[in-house]
Amino acid sequence: MVHVEMLAKVRGRLAAEIYPILCDFSTYASCVDAVRTISVEQLDGRFTSNWEVDFHGGIMRWKEEDIFLREQHAIQFRQLEGDVDHFSGEWRITNQDGGCRIEFRADFDLGVAGLSEVLDPIADAALRENVRGIIVGLLGEVEFE
Repeated sequence: MVHVEMLAKVRGRLAAEIYPILCDFSTYASCVDAVRTISVEQLDGRFTSNWEVDFHGGIMRWKEEDIFLREQHAIQFRQLEGDVDHFSGEWRITNQDGGCRIEFRADFDLGVAGLSEVLDPIADAALRENVRGIIVGLLGEVEFE
């Protein structure tokens, strides 16, 4: 299992302003070239999203359940089905002096035991690049820690 954590600071904007922007998955594909499509479904108060992203010369697909925690300015997600064995995590935004801080955490397992030494670092780098692209694409200038 690979664990990824990323932190970004956004100056001059509060969590309550940033959170709805981050929740709008429909804009992600326009922010980063590697994100091909995202479709969102809502049924009985439950949200799911279907993702298609470029990955190492191919396409990775998955469906995830998304839990939007408005009061905490957080989005929790977990893969329901897809090309990898496990993918789950959370986006969380907290107010900080002069702005806010975005935290992204995720755990994933590609499920290819014999190739994990080779593929895990590639997947880690791709996920970090995509998250960075999404944050910058949605919000403009940010500082990554």
